[in-house]
Amino acid sequence: MNKTTLLLVLAGFALRLFLIFPGPLESKVEFFTNKADLRNYYWPAQAALRGENPYALWARGQSGEFRADMAPLELAIYVATVAVWNDQRAIQVLFALFDALNITLLGVLLRQSRLQIPFQIFYALGPLTIYNFVFVPADKTIVLMLTFLIFYLLTLPTQHATRNTHPSTALRSAQDATRITHHVPRITFRVLRATLVILLAALLAAFKWLSVFYLLPLLLFVSRDWRDFVKHGALFGAVVALAHAPWFPDWFYVYHFRSGRTATPMHTAPAVLLNALGLFDKNALMIALIVSLLAIYALFWFKRIDIFETIALATAIGILWTPDMDPVHLSLIVITFLLIVDWTPRARLLTVWALSFWVAAVYAFSTRTGFTRYGLPDVRALVGVYGSAQMILLSYVLFVVVIAFYVYDKLRGRVVGRGVLVEAER
Repeated sequence: MNKTTLLLVLAGFALRLFLIFPGPLESKVEFFTNKADLRNYYWPAQAALRGENPYALWARGQSGEFRADMAPLELAIYVATVAVWNDQRAIQVLFALFDALNITLLGVLLRQSRLQIPFQIFYALGPLTIYNFVFVPADKTIVLMLTFLIFYLLTLPTQHATRNTHPSTALRSAQDATRITHHVPRITFRVLRATLVILLAALLAAFKWLSVFYLLPLLLFVSRDWRDFVKHGALFGAVVALAHAPWFPDWFYVYHFRSGRTATPMHTAPAVLLNALGLFDKNALMIALIVSLLAIYALFWFKRIDIFETIALATAIGILWTPDMDPVHLSLIVITFLLIVDWTPRARLLTVWALSFWVAAVYAFSTRTGFTRYGLPDVRALVGVYGSAQMILLSYVLFVVVIAFYVYDKLRGRVVGRGVLVEAER
């Protein structure tokens, strides 16, 4: 870890600890926090520590205002965390630790990219992550950790030289793999990398199911033949099944609950806008999801997009078509796309930072009425009430601009995807 990364890790972690333990400023910090999800992380962990089954309690209506709305793997992580310190802030500290790890991973993942330091600063201190992952404590820090690890492994070369690769480029790329594999034969490293990628994708699926949206192209990418494809698919399924062994079969209620929510759009999902126009139909939405994913798979198959673009696009589609997505999910999409687009030019850098402040403010102000206590006007007149069409449209500004960066660069033949992550291969 270089000095810059260490400094940003310490600064980012210190800022998060301050917001978790604000001391005399607690009332001011709490004014902007939203701990609804945090309470739903903490209550099931407490119940499990008492020897109770949180899924069964929730299904029987004995959980009060709380829900055990998470996969068993996620619940097991929170149980282990609360077992160390039985306080909901322990889970916040856990998320802060994962954020510190993510800053480090960005340094490693972007080691050959001009994005490295700008992205690390943005993640450590930027309003998008601070508000959506700290003021609103969210498990997306763990999702991003697994995604960054998958991206990192996919950037590693599986051989020391490739056709049409300049010798100096091949040498620089091979050095990274050599540092990790030492004297491991190349074929062994290729198998090891593929296995680790599928293992991480399976853990991500067991945690939040996101990797399911790009599983098919990922299997195709890491598999040399149909035998590899079947083996990797079996590994993926086995890990997901094993991760669902605890609290079986009571966790089925989570998916029953989730499937019921698809009938009513909520939060800031695009489906809310469709519903306002009288155009929402959950079956049509499902068809649109399937068609969109098939289109992405076709683009990957015909080599119009690389695996990194495929992951970003499939993740975005999978989240956007969810009828209950919120601003935290939207920030996850934005961060994933920022990995495959060059936003280091000054105009783009300033735009990303400015709009990050804007969307964080929209999210914060749309859920707050307390400003009137200080004689200030109700800011919701400007940004809209949370979940309103006005608020939703304003909260998508950063997302739309980042997607525009990607589409513009793609159509102009500029570097996107792997070329952004590994500039030595341009």
